[in-house]
Amino acid sequence: MEPGGCRRRSNGVGRRELARDSGPRAAVLPRGGLARPAGDLGVRDGRPYDLASARAARDEIIDQGEGARGDWRPAHYGRFYGIWQEYQQLREQDPFFEPARPVIPAFTQQPYDIEQPQPQPTDPLTREVAELFNLAYEVLLQVLTRFFTHTDETDEQLDALVHAAFATMTGVLKPLGTALTRLPMGPESPDHTAGASFQMYYQMGNFVPWREPAWVLLAERAAVLARECADCAAREGVPAAVGSAATAAVGIAQEVAGHVTPELRPA
Repeated sequence: MEPGGCRRRSNGVGRRELARDSGPRAAVLPRGGLARPAGDLGVRDGRPYDLASARAARDEIIDQGEGARGDWRPAHYGRFYGIWQEYQQLREQDPFFEPARPVIPAFTQQPYDIEQPQPQPTDPLTREVAELFNLAYEVLLQVLTRFFTHTDETDEQLDALVHAAFATMTGVLKPLGTALTRLPMGPESPDHTAGASFQMYYQMGNFVPWREPAWVLLAERAAVLARECADCAAREGVPAAVGSAATAAVGIAQEVAGHVTPELRPA
């Protein structure tokens, strides 16, 4: 908690000094510096417009993230601290308590950025579910990248990106990741089940800056995710979580495609 909070408080001091020396508008971000309009934080055109609104935006980040001031319990730090406290209490009651399954990352191929050979699942179903998880993770990163580096998107389009990101996390990644922890790695790793590897098969980059082609690519990748999940869910012996993920993926693909020109939408 503290390093990030200190850093952002120092940022506030720097902005005050910059505003004093160069004028209040020198202390705010250029146009488009915020990912979206910040509602009641006093911003115009999607960005802070003076020192006061810039400080308000910074304080909101501190409160919701590090919890360095105000009610820190619902902030990220407070939630993780509560989990840690609960875990310590359970371990005191039962020293052998283990809250997690014995998973190892289910890489579906040797990661390009890790030199040491990594175990890969040899169970066919486990491998397929792991690939679906990685595909969903790729879509999530692409959606978030577009959100934080958007150009001329409307508020409705930005809201669609936010919804798609949360829907991917909760509706696709969560059920697939949970299902993985119950699937075997294979006979080579009899004491372990599979865990999500969050694997990217290439160095992640940005889309083109132009909105229309960027959204065409987003719609295409979301459609591929929906199709692959549905194909896997239709087979026998597949965990029900895959069907749940497929349903969520279809909704995400439809929402994203709804912001693409009809003739450019994925088939």
